[in-house]
Order: sequence, then structure tokens, then C-alpha cells
Amino acid sequence: MQQLKMLKLMGEVKPYPLHEEYYIRNIREKEPGEIDAWVEVCRNQLIGDGGSRESYRNAITNTPLLVPETDVFFVCEKATDRPVATLTAHIRETGDGWIHMVGSLVEVRGKKIGHAMLARGLQRLAEAGVPRVWLTTDDWRRPAIKNYLTAGFRPVIFEDPSEDAKPLEERWNIILDEMGWEDRTYLTMDGEVWGK
Repeated sequence: MQQLKMLKLMGEVKPYPLHEEYYIRNIREKEPGEIDAWVEVCRNQLIGDGGSRESYRNAITNTPLLVPETDVFFVCEKATDRPVATLTAHIRETGDGWIHMVGSLVEVRGKKIGHAMLARGLQRLAEAGVPRVWLTTDDWRRPAIKNYLTAGFRPVIFEDPSEDAKPLEERWNIILDEMGWEDRTYLTMDGEVWGK
């Protein structure tokens, strides 16, 4: 099934407080262990158990205009500097921002780390002056979707070319109903309110 798309029209980005045991920094790609730490964080839900340094190259190094030292973020434990979550926020060729490769270790979920990490990524993109920010996600990633909605992202209705895919509005309605999310503001690929 094709991934869902979400769009945020940029405006003010409010910081989100991070749990006191953690801090946010950028990846230090040239330091030993940094790429392996990224792979470990992403293995849970993004790259599968077979993920490797090749996964990093495919998702990060080979992405045009992405600069790891400014675009790839880690949330780390203060006591050990161990990365426990990651997010990438970069500018695409279109001039729009893009959020991707958002993940965390299972042991830190529920501490609202994702909210703080997303706010930091959006702040980086706002400082760069992007007009809007995109991301893709999967139907089953309910906590992430709630985080994105809370941060101002809205579901995008676009043509889904896969033959067996449920219409996008139906997929989104199922997700939002199960989450108890009342706002049904959907956007088009142009950022206009869908259905108006």
C-alpha cells in the first residue's frame, strides 16, 4: 500500500520541551560509531532488522542537497551521549522542507521525545525559510501521525495509482476516527484545502 503524505504550511514553530534526561544534537558523521548508532535507532521501524550502513547511504548520503551535519538529528542520553532517536529535516530541490527517517528505540517511547525532535527539525527548516514541509508515513504509525497532526501537518489527498488501495480520504478517516481526531482538514498537493 502506498504511503500517506502529510503537509505543513510553515508559520511559527514553537519549541517543545525535551525530557530532562536527553538532549538534541546533529549527527557527527565522521566520528566512529555515529552511522552505526543511526542504523540501530532506525532498525526498529524504518529499515528492518537487516539494516546496515548501506541503509544510511541510501536514505541519507545519496539524497540530493541533504547535509548530514545540519539535517540529521539525534536525541541522545545526557549521561552516555547514546543516540536513542533520530529525525532528518532537509530542503529538497523544490525549496520545500522534508521530514523523514523519524524513529526511536523502543525503550524511550512514550517520553514525548518525538515531539521535541520534530519541533527542532521544523525550527531548522523555518530558519532556512522553507514555505512548506512534507513527510510520508504509514497507516499503522498512529503515535507518529498524532505527533505530526499536533505539529500542524495535515493529511494530503492525492491520486493513489495502486489498484487495490482504498481511497485516501477513507484511509485517513479510519485513522483519524480511531485516534479521536476531529479535524478533517485535508490538503491537496498544491497546499489548498481539499474538497473546497
